[in-house]
Amino acid sequence: MDNKKINELKKQFSMIADINGREDFLNSSILIPLVFMEGEYHFIFQKRNKNIRQGGEVCFPGGRIDKSDKNSLETALRETYEEFNIRKEKIQIIGRLNSVFSPVGVMVDGYAGIMDIRSLEDIKFNMSEVEYIFSVPVSFFEKNSPAKHYVQIKAHPSVIDKNGNEINLLPVDQFNLPKVYSKPWGNSKYAIYLYKYNNEVIWGLTARFIIDFINRLKKS
Repeated sequence: MDNKKINELKKQFSMIADINGREDFLNSSILIPLVFMEGEYHFIFQKRNKNIRQGGEVCFPGGRIDKSDKNSLETALRETYEEFNIRKEKIQIIGRLNSVFSPVGVMVDGYAGIMDIRSLEDIKFNMSEVEYIFSVPVSFFEKNSPAKHYVQIKAHPSVIDKNGNEINLLPVDQFNLPKVYSKPWGNSKYAIYLYKYNNEVIWGLTARFIIDFINRLKKS
């Protein structure tokens, strides 16, 4: 991918998007960082510090949207500064990708941005949150499709607490709902995408954002 492709890619993005019911989920935002190195663009990934939530996983910089953030783009830029120590003035946003919803109740907005740096050594990452960083050429994802697996998703109208008591979440009888909803229902499969690059596994929501980016790139 070169600068000509970047300019064409901008046409594939829209900064206007939202999702009905967003307020019911944990909302977060990420930056998909791009750096021009060795004659082409690379994605920059981080390995999360093992002592924090989802420790040891590969992801892009980002985090929960705070009430003080004006919008999710501001969240992505703030989190990138906190994790990579790269100020927003050094990042050129080229567009917003489709938001990704996780069945575990997380909604993630994603923005692609070019970092004005020369190499990974310019990123002084926060070691309390990031174990290490690495780059992967965008061309790798253009040439290699992800592995695809599935998990099964069901809706549970009740749960069992730590004392073994059943907690009724959906009052089926009270609202005279069909009896079928008094037991777990649904048999949906949720696709899990995975890329393997050297010794790193890039998967889950991160992989979904990459797929979205590559699909837009191929249309450019």
